[in-house]
Amino acid sequence: MPQFYFIFLGMYLYYSRSKYYPDFLFSPPFRYARFVGLIFTIAGSLLYVRTDGCAGGLLLALAACTLAMGMVELFAVLGKFYFYGVAVILHVLLLIQLIFDAS
Repeated sequence: MPQFYFIFLGMYLYYSRSKYYPDFLFSPPFRYARFVGLIFTIAGSLLYVRTDGCAGGLLLALAACTLAMGMVELFAVLGKFYFYGVAVILHVLLLIQLIFDAS
């Protein structure tokens, strides 16, 4: 789950600088959002490779990138309620994963 979280965050930062990004959503104020998004996406992909091996990790990273970009684009267009709802659900799932991994 942390891998997908990093990739989702990277895709959000990358998409936030697009001309198709809705005006009613929060946009990060710094100029290098695409570069930071790329760093988060690479970090998530490297975590997938570390946990699942080279070939399996790259395939999972590709699937996660596709899913994350599709989710960001779909829920950004639907409205604030849906987009922030997906963000809250991702945070809750990440916290559950981290709590169960720690114990």
